[in-house]
Amino acid sequence: MKHKACFGTMFPDSINVGECVGKVFTVRIDHPAGMMRSRPNIETDIKEWDDCRQCSEYESCYQLCMARIALDGTVAAKH
Repeated sequence: MKHKACFGTMFPDSINVGECVGKVFTVRIDHPAGMMRSRPNIETDIKEWDDCRQCSEYESCYQLCMARIALDGTVAAKH
């Protein structure tokens, strides 16, 4: 099956210090200031979200995105 180029990209691939961009969600984490951790800033592109919701592949794409998040969390907890 051929998917759209944006398939599975709603969320950023990884979350690190700096700006991490996905099709719909962007996470920005500033460098820590001394002993204080920075609070993440999460932005949602509503226009892109609406575009995703109208897509015929939305359900499958969303499931792939959530599976990737679950796997990332499991790997991070083990390593």
